[in-house]
Amino acid sequence: MGVQEVIDTIDQSEFHMIEVDGAKIRYFHRVVNSDLPPLLVCNGLAQSIEVLLPLLDEINDRCLIAIDMPGTGRSHMIDGISTIPDYAEFTLKVLDEVGIENFDILGISWGGALAQQIAHTVPDRVAKLVLAICSAGGVGSWWGTPIALTEIMFPLRFTSKAYGNFIGPLMYGGEAIFAPAEFREYSKHAIRPSPEGYFSQVRAMCGWTSLPWLRTLTQPALVIAGQYDGLIPITNQILLSNMLPNAKLHVYPAGHLLMYTQREEVGAEITSFLGKD
Repeated sequence: MGVQEVIDTIDQSEFHMIEVDGAKIRYFHRVVNSDLPPLLVCNGLAQSIEVLLPLLDEINDRCLIAIDMPGTGRSHMIDGISTIPDYAEFTLKVLDEVGIENFDILGISWGGALAQQIAHTVPDRVAKLVLAICSAGGVGSWWGTPIALTEIMFPLRFTSKAYGNFIGPLMYGGEAIFAPAEFREYSKHAIRPSPEGYFSQVRAMCGWTSLPWLRTLTQPALVIAGQYDGLIPITNQILLSNMLPNAKLHVYPAGHLLMYTQREEVGAEITSFLGKD
């Protein structure tokens, strides 16, 4: 099922708006009859909920919540939010407003930093952790290709869709290079973030690392890596899986687009991992 088909079939009642710190914030909340904890999904850098929908459609029988971070998607910017701990505090405010106490977390790319921070901030509320194509942040990172780094700092892809479709596969690496149509399908429903929303997330990531406390995260963890990831190389996920005391690593023969191109397999693996006692 492609992105458009998922968008067309999604229940719009699952999208909600609330006010947090004086800003209107949009979140997606799928409620099903399940005894398992809800799954909080933390998205990639400046990405809107829409790009997650094909993956979320593969995670079955699970209550899900995903949030447009301030200044991205349909959420308004919040003044003063500038660090990963700030974003963690904001996310917990949304969860508290929705009435979610205990949960699992799936953190993707930039959202992996947020997921680690939340698990560190409120360890008693987080049961299991899935960290996909992400790093320990800042000085604890192996950086991607020069093309990827340049585009992160100077994001021209948001000003021109044609340029974004050209540069995106070169940033992501792997199958995105050889099948650029996959990237175009993945990204066509993305919503341009505000400059404040985008650069706040970039600065937050550059100034953060989990290395001082990473070994204290004792939750069962699944670390997902792309063998040919051009944006966040596999060395980052090897580090995470080696330092987390209760983690396993799964490497896919893919690039940074794997959560879309391999979504059926990834969704099944995440569902199985989170569903185990």
